[in-house]
Amino acid sequence: MGGEAKNESSMSKSTKLVIGSVVLAVVVALIVAIATSGGSSDSSSSNGVSDSSSAVTAPGAASEVAAAENQPVTIEGQILDPLGDPSADSAIGAPAPLLRGYSFDGRPVSIEPGDGRSYMVVFLAHWCPHCNAEVPRLIEWKNMGMTPDGLEVVGVSTGVAADRPNYPPSEWIVEKKWPWTVMADSVTQDAAMAYGVSGYPFFTIIGTDGTVKLRASGEKSIEEIDALVDAALAG
Repeated sequence: MGGEAKNESSMSKSTKLVIGSVVLAVVVALIVAIATSGGSSDSSSSNGVSDSSSAVTAPGAASEVAAAENQPVTIEGQILDPLGDPSADSAIGAPAPLLRGYSFDGRPVSIEPGDGRSYMVVFLAHWCPHCNAEVPRLIEWKNMGMTPDGLEVVGVSTGVAADRPNYPPSEWIVEKKWPWTVMADSVTQDAAMAYGVSGYPFFTIIGTDGTVKLRASGEKSIEEIDALVDAALAG
């Protein structure tokens, strides 16, 4: 009898140990599951940040595209009417459209009016003699320290033509020593169309509020560039 009682006592202890081990295993499994779930949540959050960051690229596109002389451009907002009489420009005071595109080497480039910065968007064609004359003036204007603080200057290469002088524009812009960012327009010149480009070079100045302050076409002297920029941003 005493042996049987002792036996039962030993079995009881063994059973308790087994149950305890099972409980411990369940607890450990739960902890691992919670930790794994937490990692997934962080990963989603990280993906969310990545998605947010990629908002500066063309929607639905990868963060980079292949190098090319023309790149896709996405337009958000109302396109501007072509510039007619600069003294009666209907685009003045209108919100400038947002452009999302790429540089020649496939890096994302965006022009985001209303992001708190002012912009000067310069549309250039590699074959245009007026553009070839204007680029050195713009560079000298910068080197003379005349560019206002906070003004983002962005060049847009448009009107690309393989059978015209200075092709390809990706090499032309380097030879010209253009110091600012360059967006490559699409084959159908979507960026130029969105801003109502009527000739080359074409300037659009956008205020910090995201509205068009000035549009102008044709060659400008350094003094004229400086006066136009000052007058446009004064208001």
